[in-house]
Amino acid sequence: MPRPWQPGRGRRYLVLGLTVVTVLGVGWAFGTRVLTIRDVRMDLIRLTREEARVHEEISTLRLKLAAAGTPQAVEEEARRQLRWGFPDEERIVLIRR
Repeated sequence: MPRPWQPGRGRRYLVLGLTVVTVLGVGWAFGTRVLTIRDVRMDLIRLTREEARVHEEISTLRLKLAAAGTPQAVEEEARRQLRWGFPDEERIVLIRR
């Protein structure tokens, strides 16, 4: 046999349901915030390492630029990049298959 209607019971379930939804929503919001902060921290670490690498490359290029006017530096770059050499030099090229 069905129970008779009790007037305060539906309101209690509504309040309980809204409380659960609110707690879950706040937990989800703060949880995603923590994940976002972690991702941003990892990006910051990666960018800091990349910045250090770029600064090191810049200092290396500045040293090369300072020595670029010397004949030895021009000869070295011509040998390395263009594979040039003096006419009396023999170059051996190995082709790997």
